[in-house]
Amino acid sequence: MVSESKVGGKALEGLDVELRPDFITLDLQPNHPEIAMDRYAHLWHRAEPKRSAVVTIASTDDKSHKVRLRLEPSHRGWSPSWARWTYLQRKARELQGGVALDEQDEVSADGQSMTAMILAGETRMISLELAPKLAEGVSPGTYGFDIVVEEAKDPGAGEIRRPGFLTLEHPRGKLLGLLPGIYGEEMQKQRDEDNGESPFFERYLLGFEDALRPLQRTLDRLDMLFSPYSTPPEFLLWLGAWVCLPLDENWSEMQRRRLIKEAVELWRWRGTKRGLSRYIEIYTGVKPDIHDVPVRGMRLGPETKMGNRDTKLGDVPAHTFVVSIAAPDPTKINEQIVHDIITWEKPAHTAYSLRILGRTS
Repeated sequence: MVSESKVGGKALEGLDVELRPDFITLDLQPNHPEIAMDRYAHLWHRAEPKRSAVVTIASTDDKSHKVRLRLEPSHRGWSPSWARWTYLQRKARELQGGVALDEQDEVSADGQSMTAMILAGETRMISLELAPKLAEGVSPGTYGFDIVVEEAKDPGAGEIRRPGFLTLEHPRGKLLGLLPGIYGEEMQKQRDEDNGESPFFERYLLGFEDALRPLQRTLDRLDMLFSPYSTPPEFLLWLGAWVCLPLDENWSEMQRRRLIKEAVELWRWRGTKRGLSRYIEIYTGVKPDIHDVPVRGMRLGPETKMGNRDTKLGDVPAHTFVVSIAAPDPTKINEQIVHDIITWEKPAHTAYSLRILGRTS
């Protein structure tokens, strides 16, 4: 590393700047058509490999420097969308204190430049992510660029430049590998004769790969359709039909997902106290109290003043159970849905009564 540079203007002293790697070779990535399942990619927490270069900036004096980093193309045809600055160390640590907390790092809205605080004696690493796209007017080749580091508050005070080169190539097709070996051998001969340029036939096959890619991506993620926690909301009804569960649209999305997840276990215990209790708990979030033991309540005989017939108080006859739900907020429970759950789960010959109560502390 060197501490100053006079390329492009006055030298900026007190900093060492290094770009690694400075020769980068990447495949042009096609713009894939969006498919419905792409909207739910966030559920997967997918971590794709980064294609980037790293700029290392070290302070060599006893001063703090607030610098601006930007990329300046040195060849025509460069697209700003190919590169974007990101953090490897996002914020100054609190223990460093002082101006480090007052002068926070910041990436511009378009990602084309960023400011960073370099404390005295500190070394920072900042990532330049590269994602060239295969679009109209973009051709393979080598594109030069300069990484420019300058004072953020006074750009004219000096700058440091580090050159880099980005070589873009057509992606290698997979279909070529499925053809007889003579095709691959011939393509390699043409590639050697054209200094690495992809032959027309190989690029021609990429069109078929692009047409098949949405189907392939769907097949690659097919397992997500069968998971209750990753399937798209519009697939929940279809997934519920697989396990013979009628889904009520009045249930929240997460309640329906939990119900599908436990469908097999609920079927095992259907018609039992355990199965009914769990089904109600999934909907209400509260474990109900279920009494299924017959109870003979207080009886008043014909000699009482209440009438000339037997009067029963608190009687629970055989084949009848009582469901009590003590919820923090009973108004959030749809009583009709609870009745539907009990009717669906209880044995056909039984009767029941339902009580929804407010829970007291």
